[in-house]
Amino acid sequence: MIHRYVEEVISIAEASLGGLRGRSALLIGPEEQRHPYSALLHQAEMKYIYQEDTHFSVPSIIPHVQLLMNLPDGSNPSCSSSQLPASAIAQGCIGRRSPLLIFDLAESTSVEELAGLLPAVCLYTPDDLRKILQKDQVHI
Repeated sequence: MIHRYVEEVISIAEASLGGLRGRSALLIGPEEQRHPYSALLHQAEMKYIYQEDTHFSVPSIIPHVQLLMNLPDGSNPSCSSSQLPASAIAQGCIGRRSPLLIFDLAESTSVEELAGLLPAVCLYTPDDLRKILQKDQVHI
C-alpha cells in the first residue's frame, strides 16, 4: 500500500527536514523498489543519494545522511525477514547532532522499533505512514 504513495512520502520527508535540497539520503532495498524514490529525491536536488541492497553497511553510511528509507522486497519473504536492527542505527548515530529521519516503507515493520527511541532518530513506522496517508485521503 505505501508504495503507491511515493510522492506523498517524499513530501512528508521534505516537510519533516525543512527541505531536501543539499541533504543526503540512504535508500535500502532492491533497485526496483528504490527507483521511484530515488528519482524524486534527485528532482528535489538532494546532494547525495546512497543506495544499498541490504542494511549491512548502514552504520558506516548513517553519519553522512539525514534521511533513511528502508524498502525491503515484500514479494521475497527471505529478503524481508531480516529487520534493520536498532543496534546498527545506534552505532551509526554515535556523536550525531542532527536528526535522522527514518521511513520504514515495508508492508509490516522492517526497522526495529527501538530505533525510534534513539535521541537523534525520528522513525515513521508502516502504521504511522498509513495513518498519515489515510488522513490526507480523507481531506482531499
